[in-house]
Amino acid sequence: MIRPNQFEYNGKRSYDDFGLLIAETPPFVIAERDIEFTSVSGRSGDVLADNGRYNNVTKEYSVILTDDVFPLAQTVKKMSAWLTKSANYYKLCDTYEPNYYRLAAFSGNISVTDLLLQIGTATLTFNCKPYKYLLDGQKEITLTEEGSVYNPEDFDSVPYIKITGDGDITLMISNDNGNTSFYFEDVEEYIEIDGELMSAYKGNTLENSKISFVDFPTLAPGQNEISFVGDVESITIIPRWRSL
Repeated sequence: MIRPNQFEYNGKRSYDDFGLLIAETPPFVIAERDIEFTSVSGRSGDVLADNGRYNNVTKEYSVILTDDVFPLAQTVKKMSAWLTKSANYYKLCDTYEPNYYRLAAFSGNISVTDLLLQIGTATLTFNCKPYKYLLDGQKEITLTEEGSVYNPEDFDSVPYIKITGDGDITLMISNDNGNTSFYFEDVEEYIEIDGELMSAYKGNTLENSKISFVDFPTLAPGQNEISFVGDVESITIIPRWRSL
């Protein structure tokens, strides 16, 4: 049986839950690097300033609303509530790139063209963060001794790391970016760090006072050697492999 093309957003699937089919193959979108070009009087060629980031991208789906799940009018109501009830970033993925997801927020209005009260058509627009994430990158990797972690993508990832142990601990990561060390002071039982949040914590308690680094760990493309000094029971990593 051929599965219908659909997308998943905020935990619900467009066709399975609402009867929405993707009508056209969505284009692949690549984020634009945030670069400023400034003209300087008397100087040929603009001065380039790289802001070290990528801009959000727009993802659009042309969809057909069927009456396979609900009557058309009810489908429109339920779809509107699903997409617009809250403004936040949620996971967005589709059947065209089943191994990846994006962090997206629905944007724009909903305008449905009704065809004979049986089907409708619409274009749904999502404002997405620049990276798409490999689903396998959400799986935990646990090390109980020195080891390596392989990044299959072409961009550095910013992982979540949990160090289970006690006392003063140093985490070392060696990769193509160089050798970096991350010092933790007076760890009690465990500590968590999240480079996307730029924060150290233990459960719901902030523990930024126990770290002495500003730049959080990243995992470079290819092999990353992980080692540590101190009383460490295990290191758990959610690598968050990502691409544009």
